[in-house]
Amino acid sequence: MAKGSGGPRLGCGAKLIRFFLVFFNFIFFVLGCAILALGIYVLIDPSVKQLKEIANTDELQKNGINLNYIDKCGIAFCIFGGFMFLISFLGCCGALKKVKCLLGLYSTILLLILLAEIAIGIFAAVYSSKLKEVLSNVLKQSIKDQYMGEMKNKSLASVAWDAVMFNFECCGVHNFTDFNQPNNVWTIRDGSITPISCCKFKNKKPDWSGVLPSNSSFDYNCYKTPNSNNSNYEIGCYDRVLGLVNMYSVIVIAVAIGIGLILLLGVCFGFYLCKRIRDMDDYV
Repeated sequence: MAKGSGGPRLGCGAKLIRFFLVFFNFIFFVLGCAILALGIYVLIDPSVKQLKEIANTDELQKNGINLNYIDKCGIAFCIFGGFMFLISFLGCCGALKKVKCLLGLYSTILLLILLAEIAIGIFAAVYSSKLKEVLSNVLKQSIKDQYMGEMKNKSLASVAWDAVMFNFECCGVHNFTDFNQPNNVWTIRDGSITPISCCKFKNKKPDWSGVLPSNSSFDYNCYKTPNSNNSNYEIGCYDRVLGLVNMYSVIVIAVAIGIGLILLLGVCFGFYLCKRIRDMDDYV
């Protein structure tokens, strides 16, 4: 195209889009830096390392306490924060400095994320029944391999299952038979058919410091001779939790759609601004 001193400039719409890209990507840039810094802190801070060393003693590990997952959380923070840092840097600098390649790369990455979100949504919808079956089997396996049965035990899996069963008033994945699988690690039962956390509590203010919840009243026969009056032994936690998830599914879907729309706007704005800058360069 012909050269000219009064070449095309960004119009009001393009300038507004550029402002939004710079502003919002700068916010995400700061958030990405903060998350990345938190991940690095978790990985290298001496006090965190000392805490892990204290927790990783033989006695605590026998009871299922192992804080090595803190490193995994730190790595996850670093990856997520670094990814957010990179994307927002591309969008912010590309829009601020009018760099086509940065804007193009920014928009392409957002488009890939959007397509991945759509693919995950379709996969979850098509294979929902299969995913539920797999999750059910994984939960049953966790009871078989990790649930110790004693409320005073510090096994993370035991504490988690006791908390779920107490708060959701349920027992096992589908019912009490999940605690009677062959080769269960819960062997010290003293005649118990179900964990105490499967019982129906009259006063739900438990104190898990002992074998029995000292602040709650319940039928002390409930875990040896459970029935519908004293125990939740026939009520599975899977359906209870799934029902709660279904209650909030509209919110989850709305959030997913909102994220998708934000990504779509980012893609459209990025490619549009990139095209306008290319038009300006072609004119000059």
